[in-house]
Amino acid sequence: MAIYLTLDDTKKHLRVDFDDDDQYIYDLCNLVEELVLTEIRGSIDGEGTVATVGATALVGSDTNFTDYIVGDTITVEGETLRMIDTITDDTHLTVSVAFATTASGLTYVMHPGIPDPIPAGLKQAMLLMVGHFYQIREATLIGVGCTKIPYGYEYLIAVYKNYTVA
Repeated sequence: MAIYLTLDDTKKHLRVDFDDDDQYIYDLCNLVEELVLTEIRGSIDGEGTVATVGATALVGSDTNFTDYIVGDTITVEGETLRMIDTITDDTHLTVSVAFATTASGLTYVMHPGIPDPIPAGLKQAMLLMVGHFYQIREATLIGVGCTKIPYGYEYLIAVYKNYTVA
């Protein structure tokens, strides 16, 4: 479900004034949002305790849960991605879907999402990428020269990426 790109805004960007491709454009919006989130999100490993009281809660000792916002995601060892529903304080949060595993001391990884409202640069990067996929529907182009456009997608998204030095 596209959150940041609306079908109307995207169609205006693409200069599409017909409805035949609406589903395809909407699918591209979903794809591009997923790609951008994957590319810019950072992660913080930690140790925590999963509890099943009320809405499933994650309790940590060395955490910075207040650095995150509702809607960011978290992965717990052996589980699929969960969305953060509420953040009680710096060491307690609840997630949208119950954890199957309730063992203590599980490792979790926090994933920040995109700020709300979405920065103009990120939205424009997403629109550029949708435009690319809408125009170029195959893996190869025959008989067409190609040059990277300065200040395109990579430039717009670079300031939002989280880099990790190992």
